[in-house]
Amino acid sequence: MISRRSRTVSAAAALFTAVALGVPAAAQAAAPAPPAGSGATPAAAPTVTPVGAGTAGSAAAVTLPTGDRVVVGTGANPGVAVDSGSGGSDAFANFTVGGDRYVVPSEAAPYAGRQLGLSLFDVTKLAAAAPDAAAHIPVQLQFAAGVTPTAPAGVTLTSVSGQNATGYLTPGSGKAFAQALRDSIKADLAAGKPAGTGALFGGLTSMAALGTSAPVQPHYPLHILQLNTLDGTGAPSNTLVILIDTDNVRVFDGQVASYQGIAKVAVPAGNYAAISIDFIYNDQAGTVRTNFVSEDGITVPATGPVPPATIDERTATSPITFTTQKPSTEVAGTVQIIRVDPNGVAGGLGTLTGPGDSVYVSPEAKPATGALNYSVDWVGQSPATAASPYRYNLGVIADQISANQSYAPTDSSLATLHHTFSLDPAFGTNLPSVGSGFVDPYGYGLTMLPATGGSATEYVTGGLDWLTQAALPAVPNSSPTGPPAFALLGDDARTLTAGQSVTRNWGQAPIAPNFGQHTAGPNLFNCQACVGAGNLNVTLGMLGDSNRDTSGLDFGAAGSSQLYWNGTLVSSDTNHFGYTLQNIPAGPATVRTVFDFDRSATGISQSTKTHTDVTIPYSGQSDPRLALPSTVPCVPAEAAGTPAAPCQILPALTLNYQLNGLDNRDTSHSPVQTLLLSVGHVSYGGYGSHAAIDSAKVSVSYDNGATWKDVPTYGFAGTYAAYWANPKAGSPVELRVTATDRLGGSITQTVTNPYTVG
Repeated sequence: MISRRSRTVSAAAALFTAVALGVPAAAQAAAPAPPAGSGATPAAAPTVTPVGAGTAGSAAAVTLPTGDRVVVGTGANPGVAVDSGSGGSDAFANFTVGGDRYVVPSEAAPYAGRQLGLSLFDVTKLAAAAPDAAAHIPVQLQFAAGVTPTAPAGVTLTSVSGQNATGYLTPGSGKAFAQALRDSIKADLAAGKPAGTGALFGGLTSMAALGTSAPVQPHYPLHILQLNTLDGTGAPSNTLVILIDTDNVRVFDGQVASYQGIAKVAVPAGNYAAISIDFIYNDQAGTVRTNFVSEDGITVPATGPVPPATIDERTATSPITFTTQKPSTEVAGTVQIIRVDPNGVAGGLGTLTGPGDSVYVSPEAKPATGALNYSVDWVGQSPATAASPYRYNLGVIADQISANQSYAPTDSSLATLHHTFSLDPAFGTNLPSVGSGFVDPYGYGLTMLPATGGSATEYVTGGLDWLTQAALPAVPNSSPTGPPAFALLGDDARTLTAGQSVTRNWGQAPIAPNFGQHTAGPNLFNCQACVGAGNLNVTLGMLGDSNRDTSGLDFGAAGSSQLYWNGTLVSSDTNHFGYTLQNIPAGPATVRTVFDFDRSATGISQSTKTHTDVTIPYSGQSDPRLALPSTVPCVPAEAAGTPAAPCQILPALTLNYQLNGLDNRDTSHSPVQTLLLSVGHVSYGGYGSHAAIDSAKVSVSYDNGATWKDVPTYGFAGTYAAYWANPKAGSPVELRVTATDRLGGSITQTVTNPYTVG
């Protein structure tokens, strides 16, 4: 008998990030040329959309009905992060259909698309419902005739009418719902039936997100295609399938759920590929194997009978294995299969796995129509007895799926990433999590694991573009009634070569928002200050550190923001970290944004509050020196629905702090505190404004901002040094910096308790 596995990364949550599929390749890049006229109809004032948790193009933390917390990223193809410690699901399927991202836990997969509506796992819609999505998940239920509606485990019913009911789940109750799904799977297996075959919860016929809309009207003649699905023994299976029109993904890219080996779907005529995923469970409903099948060459004729297609898991004969030169044990990974049509539009399916979950794939040659993108990310952890813990983070990208999925990279082919942390003393002994993921043309996948001892070493595949995300730990007992506050930091993707060694310290004070100076690779927010296609955006974010390219969000923070257009207040909002302006008038303009963030409710003791006031002049003219590199998505162009439109970087000022003499708890033990301050403009790959910096002033307060003292500040041209006397140990400090440039731009930033006085 096989006992159910549990995650070995438990207390410090492991996060899995998977690519959001189904995005046009063109949507991932903006042409490297400045805008020459917006093409939009000029308006008296722009239309303003605040950017924050739950708005389009923003990051948000939401909770699935199973209690698993998901962080939905930003931009055209950002991926999602799943906190497996929150709900306890041990594997996930993820895909994008109709522009919405879905994350389906393994225990829900046998019922997804049948008794459990996919709307329950639509993280895009759940994010749009924030902030309530973090506390309540409203659902609508239907029960079989003659069955008295009874709340499934974890569900609270709010109304009952005949066989219909409404109710909700919460992050805490979702765990009970997940266990009830596992119990149903266990009962089916004990009865010798495939998982998902038996009645669910004593007569529940459907459960979906409340207010789920009806299907849209098709625009093409439809034909019935039957998919026959077989499990690894050749018996009929209950399987989740993604069906893709390989001639034109926009015509059809949908999820199909088979039941007892059959699925029927109405589709337009054309050529199709099917990608299926089937989780194999032990007798305790733990996931022990995942079968991943790709079936190409499915044809639906415009006239005449439509031949059925068979998806046979017995073709998943190739186990994915990695052998490392130093001992390691698999702890997590991702596998993704993406089909790309001749227009460059993509669709596909991914899986996220944990320790002990073996993944088998079916071999697949290069397709005759379009292209195939196959990627694997494998993470192996060093033995617990290792003197210096390490992990392998190994990536594979291919245009076909070979029969041999055994990989044995040499250490000489790898690069090394050393991660260290400066942590708020309030975190106590809680550990941060960190992980890196490689970037391919259709996104990235990464795994975040605890940084044992406050540091982490990763050996990653050389020759690939890697980015890193780090999750700051929660303050002990800071959120006893719900999920702990979640703060995420991320860097920019960059190519790492074999033999290269990189060291990065995360979280060095102050933790303050900034626009940053970035590589030309993908990042957490894409372009943070850009104009294109008649639109403009300013996305400050919430968090940054001493690294120039760090961006971040704190989902436990509260705040307010204001936007001024040519001196007039046009929007005032709460809990947002950016703005998108559509249909901006032609000609020059001045944009001013003010952001206030309060993180004190999360229990932290440093950088508890920040105030940032930025004035950005926009010339209204084209400038090739400000052209956004094509590898960085342009948020304004995406908002206009023209992702390949020219995009230009705005001259937004950004600050970088280097506080000298701090220990790894961001604590100063010196009587005199020194600061190296860099003032510049937001940039990507070296492109951006290089206008002269006119001035910089540093001030401190020791009485919570009641009075301020300007401190000696020396330097010029954007590089300055300042110093001041530290008060007695434990005393409060506030830091304020003001800077201006030759264009008339300015920035003022105030940070409360930027560091601890020891």
